[in-house]
Amino acid sequence: MLRAIVACGLMALLFIGLGGCGNDGSNPEGVYNRIVLEPTQFPTLKSGLIYDGWVVKIDKDSNWVEYKEFGKFFWDEQTYRFLSPTDLTKDIGDTFTIEGNVYDYDIIAITLEPYPNDPDPKPSPTIIALSGIDPSKSTLLTFNRTFPSTQNRFAVGTFSDGHFKEKGQSRSSERYGIWFIELTNGGGKKDTIETYAQGLFLPTLPDTGYLYEGWVALTGGDTVSTGKFFSPAYIDYDNSHCMDGTIPNFPGEDFIKPNSQPANVPASHWPLDVVRSGTVFVTLEPNPDNDVSRPSPFILVSASLPVDTSRARTGSFDMGLVTTRTLPKIKVTFEKSL
Repeated sequence: MLRAIVACGLMALLFIGLGGCGNDGSNPEGVYNRIVLEPTQFPTLKSGLIYDGWVVKIDKDSNWVEYKEFGKFFWDEQTYRFLSPTDLTKDIGDTFTIEGNVYDYDIIAITLEPYPNDPDPKPSPTIIALSGIDPSKSTLLTFNRTFPSTQNRFAVGTFSDGHFKEKGQSRSSERYGIWFIELTNGGGKKDTIETYAQGLFLPTLPDTGYLYEGWVALTGGDTVSTGKFFSPAYIDYDNSHCMDGTIPNFPGEDFIKPNSQPANVPASHWPLDVVRSGTVFVTLEPNPDNDVSRPSPFILVSASLPVDTSRARTGSFDMGLVTTRTLPKIKVTFEKSL
């Protein structure tokens, strides 16, 4: 299916509230064809991706029926500069120009596109920032999906090797796993029944554009994925580091299967000990993902890892919502041609 059609379906799911915001004849006099972007929060992308700007006409169901590209670009959050897609040392300024009038369109959007080779000139369904265009209102591009501040939690423990099923087993063996679950009722303590439930409460994603991905980033450089998923209420797509035992039906990973470590983790660091200084977090990853070995900068929830082995498999830990610091916010001004 063409990416434009996919984008239409994604728009209908995510942004249907923008339907009906088309031009009603109240456009300011003159041709406004200059688009000035002023980021207040805009992450620098990892390799394999580039930002691309669009102005779009939509129908009553928020489908993209016509669109015009206003330019590909990189953003350097350290130097606060827009950079050329062909020369990363070149500052291209903050102003982009289109043919025609921006007020003939309904929305403005920024997508993530493959780089350096984009095989399709149409917009991808990976929409990172979007806003309606209204001559009477200021325009702020944001990620138009809400992530509620509901309590999100994770637990440290290995499930796939049968730990805690045998009486008197050492808790130290539990330090090699991370699961996004609410672990209750003692977590293996004597004469208690271990139970667990959903730990993440992020909204279920559409089937195009993005996937969630869990990560463990440890002091010393070991950064490992726990797997991608579209819903926190179900198991994720990858448990390649687990043994063959029963695991929770939620996202997570046991980092214990012999000789299964990722290429960036030395054999001497395996099994991967997560009960040490570092963080656990969940990102939004482009789908398809052009760099599977590294997390995207779009972090949603995060927490420090526990450093006390005695707390493994005894309960869960809180994760904080960090989207106010990680998702794009870009003020847009439309100007007449000079």
